[in-house]
Amino acid sequence: MGKIGDTNEIIDMNYDEGDLNSASYDDGYTQEPAPRPKKRSSSSKKRRKRRRRPVQAKRANKDVLKRLGQSVLAVIIAITLIAIVIMVAFGDRIKESLANREELGGRWLLSLLYPEKYSYGMDPANLKDYFTLFNNEDVAIILQDEHIAAHAKLFDGAVYFSIDTVRDLFTKRFYINTDENKLLYSTSTQVISNVIGEKTYTMDGELKSLSAPVSRFGKDGTFYINADYVHLFADFDCKFYTNDEHINRVQVYTKWEEDRVATLKNDTQLRIRGGIKSEVLRQVNKGEEVEILETMETWSKVKTDDAFIGFVENKTLNESTTRTLPAATGAYHPEKDYNMTPPMDQVLLGWHQIFDADDGTAMAELTASATGLNVISPTWFFLKDEEGAYTQIARKNYVDKAHEKGYQVWALVENMESDFDEYALFSSSERRAALIENLIADSLEYGIDGINMDIELTDSKLSKTGTHYVQFLRELSIEAHKNGLSLSVDVPPPTESNKGYDMEELGYIMDYVVLMAYDEHYIGSEAGSVASIGFVEKALNDSMQKYQIPAEKIVCGMPFYTRIWKTEAGSVTSDAVGMDTAWDWVNNRGLEATWRDEECQYYVEYQDGTALYQIWLEDVSAYHARTGLMKEKGVKSMAGWKLGLEGSGVWDAINGDLHQ
Repeated sequence: MGKIGDTNEIIDMNYDEGDLNSASYDDGYTQEPAPRPKKRSSSSKKRRKRRRRPVQAKRANKDVLKRLGQSVLAVIIAITLIAIVIMVAFGDRIKESLANREELGGRWLLSLLYPEKYSYGMDPANLKDYFTLFNNEDVAIILQDEHIAAHAKLFDGAVYFSIDTVRDLFTKRFYINTDENKLLYSTSTQVISNVIGEKTYTMDGELKSLSAPVSRFGKDGTFYINADYVHLFADFDCKFYTNDEHINRVQVYTKWEEDRVATLKNDTQLRIRGGIKSEVLRQVNKGEEVEILETMETWSKVKTDDAFIGFVENKTLNESTTRTLPAATGAYHPEKDYNMTPPMDQVLLGWHQIFDADDGTAMAELTASATGLNVISPTWFFLKDEEGAYTQIARKNYVDKAHEKGYQVWALVENMESDFDEYALFSSSERRAALIENLIADSLEYGIDGINMDIELTDSKLSKTGTHYVQFLRELSIEAHKNGLSLSVDVPPPTESNKGYDMEELGYIMDYVVLMAYDEHYIGSEAGSVASIGFVEKALNDSMQKYQIPAEKIVCGMPFYTRIWKTEAGSVTSDAVGMDTAWDWVNNRGLEATWRDEECQYYVEYQDGTALYQIWLEDVSAYHARTGLMKEKGVKSMAGWKLGLEGSGVWDAINGDLHQ
């Protein structure tokens, strides 16, 4: 047994002296009290304390580790319990997020806790409403990057555009005759025709066909043309998309410009508006390319390749690049077909109004001082009924004398001498053909060089008859050019009320468009100039800029007359008189005319008792102003109504100005 205090044994106990002095043993006797140990020195105590500290530290570390282990276990249990609670409470939402590949960040956690505020809405949009589709035949039109109000239709598996859509987007050149159940399209050499409702059409003398009808009427009476047929006459891209729910749409391009595009970084949703709660149009997938239409702070407006336009978050888009889609080509273009350069470089025309046959004698007298005149247009053919019959006073010797003087003869055809139904004439293909045949035959018989059409229609008649009259001119141009005849048409300055003349189309099919830039004020109107400089300028600008008629084809019609206006007791009347006659009236009364820059004309007014007389005079000065304007616009040709009314020196002024 070791001795108490043996330095080889480390004792970590609490001693009680009483216990030690009375310790009992099993050997049957009681041990005498041991002698008290000697008192240790202070240095000895210090050594003992140093030996005890490592033991105490180890026990403390064990306690800390034990307590730490218990804490960690508690945390693990808590996390497990929380995870179980989350899985129970939000399991479906988590699965949905994983399926949708949502970014699992702080916002996602907030969306779990506050779903109404932070979670992404996944409600699908009503695509029928989005594309405004009312039935399974409706087809939404996306023009360029815009969903437009007009709809196409799906008939027999083919896409059809309404005639209004065709005219607005593609071409205005189709002619429809519902009375004859025909759809026509004219070129410089032929009329391509289709019987409405049929798959076939005649072109280049052959019968051709499509897989579905070329044209047809809808249930509501709207007229439609097959998109494949329209493609023959207009360059455009047209891609059709649909699905099992008949979400029909067609992407149309008529212009091809540089677009900004980007691919998706990950799967996401295309939404109707920029917001996480906005309804979903469709899923867009990682790597899918979209066209960027507009970029905002956190969202971008984009268009998918299948013509959905909506919004995605900017963070889902890769860096953008640019692209330009290939342009559609191969369609018919009238400006490449028709002769856009007229036969004569310059036309100086005089209208010769006659009511009885002239062998050329009167013509020679009227043109004796017409310096520079190179075309004369006698009023020879007078339409008299809806069958296309006309009276005519053409004479071969008149033509011969005109040719001797170096003039071309353009016979004028007019409708003002008889009251008949122009609609009945021009809406009938048979009557149009008969009239054309007769005009060509007479022109060739008399050696006429050209035909000048002067069909003047009131606004009410024009709205009904205009489209048929223009078709007549298309068909007449084919036959006239086959036979070497020039073709011109007289029209008033374009306005909204006379748009039935279809100025743009006339610019294609006619050799010359004679712009009657006069009758600004007329019998029955308020007093004013017959042709102020502003009126003439607007007529030229509208014809050339709005309707794209080449300057080379425009013949600017000018008045050789003016009006003497009389206002008395609230009534306005006027008399049309020649240029010299008007000046004689002024001079005979000793009146002095004043130049007005506003009209570029001399003006005079005269009070005679209760009557006020006003005249906006025509003279060389007014013509200098107009010819100067024409030169500024690049218009070199003019026509004067009518021979015999022009003032002294006017032809010299016109010829001199326009040949400088």
